[in-house]
Amino acid sequence: MAKFALWWIRWNEDLRTYESRMKVGGRKATVNDFQERGFDRVVVLDGEGRNSHCSGSLYSNGYNDGRELAEWILTRDIDMPLYITIPFYRPDGKQRDQTQASFSSVPDSYYRGWIDGVLSVDVNKMMGFYWSYESSLQTGPHGENVSKEFIQGLYSYVHGYGQELIWIPSTGGGTSDRGVSYLNDPNYDGILNIGGYFDYIFVQPNYYQYQKLDEKGNPGLPYTYEKLVEKIRWVHEELPRDINNPNTTISIEMEVDRTVLGIHCTYPSACPEGMNCDSNIYTCYEHCREHQSQKAINYALDYVRALNDAGWKPSDLAYYFSTDFKVIDILQEKCWRELNEPYV
Repeated sequence: MAKFALWWIRWNEDLRTYESRMKVGGRKATVNDFQERGFDRVVVLDGEGRNSHCSGSLYSNGYNDGRELAEWILTRDIDMPLYITIPFYRPDGKQRDQTQASFSSVPDSYYRGWIDGVLSVDVNKMMGFYWSYESSLQTGPHGENVSKEFIQGLYSYVHGYGQELIWIPSTGGGTSDRGVSYLNDPNYDGILNIGGYFDYIFVQPNYYQYQKLDEKGNPGLPYTYEKLVEKIRWVHEELPRDINNPNTTISIEMEVDRTVLGIHCTYPSACPEGMNCDSNIYTCYEHCREHQSQKAINYALDYVRALNDAGWKPSDLAYYFSTDFKVIDILQEKCWRELNEPYV
């Protein structure tokens, strides 16, 4: 069983280098903090590309930018299997290059350059790449900026180097998540179209973040625990049949963030970077659907409960827990106490 942790980084323009965003309370985290908490693989990422360096849109820019990140990763001494992001967006929010033509037809692609640049550095225990564009609408009529042919070619190119390709697609957007009736429709769910071109897919249930869920003909339904179980059961039972690739491992992402820390505040600037202050309860929050720490913890534990109720023990899981390992420590303790099993 492999436990994938997300290692958040960003480009520091003032220092002209990358920096890790991971913390353990007030100190900087190290690779040991991942290992000590039961993680055995890491995904080095910045989001969808907006927080990584972009020097231009040509193959040579991609090569230099990819090599630059790989050289920084080399200095981290990450002695565990790892995956490196392929950034989709530039810092200004535009795509780094086109993704509609087939990958093989564009030899001067920025993305091809990025892959070649990363692989020009001998990064210890590198397993593959992470496709950073999360939208599950890609390749369909509601997300035509990426073609199936591009992803198929990307998969073949990465495999040609003996590397893996992984994806952590989101099922939500805007103010609500999408339910199973949409996920069964290839017009709204690109996972059905391109899922077989990834070695690992970790579907984001997005239950922790969204209070509402849209089903066909029924928008704005409450995103209940029962709907979470239904979505997890769909990922486990139906999605593998639809993708029909025995070499693709399909699982989910466990989701939680720093809202569970219950950090006191009286105004927004009193909160850690990336958090806001709920002035009604004087608590810092991040992306959770509710801002009280105990409610946030319960929503996070619902993922463990739902896996049990769906009768599924995934062989592999990915974990989003924001940038502070204290989040994992709290969930681990609460999970043992309330459910008599580990969170990780």
